[in-house]
Amino acid sequence: MKNYFKMILLTLFLIVQNAMAQDSKRLLDTKEKKAIVSAIKTHIEKSYIDLDLSKRMTIELDNNLKSNKYKEITSPVEFSKILTEDLQRISKDLHLKVRFEPEHIAREKNVISQEAQLEMEKRMAFQMAEINYGFKEVKILDGNIGYLNLNQFADIKYAEETVTATMNFLSNTNAIIIDLRANGGGVPSMMQLLSSYFFDEKPVLLSDFYERETNQKTQLYSFENVNGKRSTNKPLYILTSKHTFSAAEAFTYTLKHLDRATVVGEITKGGANRTKRINLNTEFTISVPYLQPINPVTKTNWETKGIQPDIVTSGKEAFVYAYIDAIKKTIKKNKSNVLNKIGYAFLQDKQGDNAVIVFQENVKLFPNDSNSWDSLGEAYFANQDKENALKSYKKALELDSGSESAKAMIQKVESMK
Repeated sequence: MKNYFKMILLTLFLIVQNAMAQDSKRLLDTKEKKAIVSAIKTHIEKSYIDLDLSKRMTIELDNNLKSNKYKEITSPVEFSKILTEDLQRISKDLHLKVRFEPEHIAREKNVISQEAQLEMEKRMAFQMAEINYGFKEVKILDGNIGYLNLNQFADIKYAEETVTATMNFLSNTNAIIIDLRANGGGVPSMMQLLSSYFFDEKPVLLSDFYERETNQKTQLYSFENVNGKRSTNKPLYILTSKHTFSAAEAFTYTLKHLDRATVVGEITKGGANRTKRINLNTEFTISVPYLQPINPVTKTNWETKGIQPDIVTSGKEAFVYAYIDAIKKTIKKNKSNVLNKIGYAFLQDKQGDNAVIVFQENVKLFPNDSNSWDSLGEAYFANQDKENALKSYKKALELDSGSESAKAMIQKVESMK
């Protein structure tokens, strides 16, 4: 895995270096820049999902030309960057991007033989398998809570078997946490398939779509048939951060508003509309958002706004708060003991802040339990918070005057002051 990511980083470095090398040799003149701007205007007027915004962006580009904003720019890469910034400033649309990529366009125009196409498919399948199709980690946590760390939405023509294996593995858990905090999106087919495991066989409308250019509407439903076991009734938690984007947001927004998932974490990045990449000429491309998702419940989407979590917390703490909520909703007996065990597991993993949060919840639920206060004191002490450690140990002793551990720790903490 490490070698794969080293290879990816090296490839990206070489691409950037190559683009910079091409860029250093290639100088844009005024006529070329005007032609590129003209092509951008044509395509956003034709295809961009929001007509009013496309008109405003067109006016912005015209004004920039008139004001000679682009006059001194000769670097193709810099010109792409400035154009993207100008378009995004008006649209707030992070999917809308201009790129200088002559090599990509050249490869795209080459006629590829069937053998070469098959070879490319094999190579892509191998590369996707090396990163397990984005399924970074799957495990069963204490309390029988399932956890999936998914860092991309891969095409199901490669990843379907992995989805099936994962959902079978998690099928006997009491609740499932899906971690999308580092997920920047991917393809819609994974969103559709993964969503289907959390609904019954009867297809559920996941989203409507509208395309302005064709004035057509389409719909996306959950699958009637999936391989493996569904998890239709158990609590589902989705973890988000400010980096959660695109298809990962589609999955989150859909399940949240169909009352199938609790979203925990930060407001997401805010990219809803589906894009297509268009060649502006032989060197420049533009990614144009052309298809607008419309949620069947809200009648809107998360474009530019992001998704508001049900439980708002930092991205860092999203996991522990989702975990606690799952335990509270699914554990009926010995809940204090389970939370105590989870808290100590965090302590052993050197995650003192998470341990404190778990033990704090435990004393909130069981305020008269001396052992819970003693555990909270231990977590505070491990975090070098002597003041709160002392308060917790004194509370434990107050509830159980015979607690030798509380007495010993109170003496130890007071001697350190």
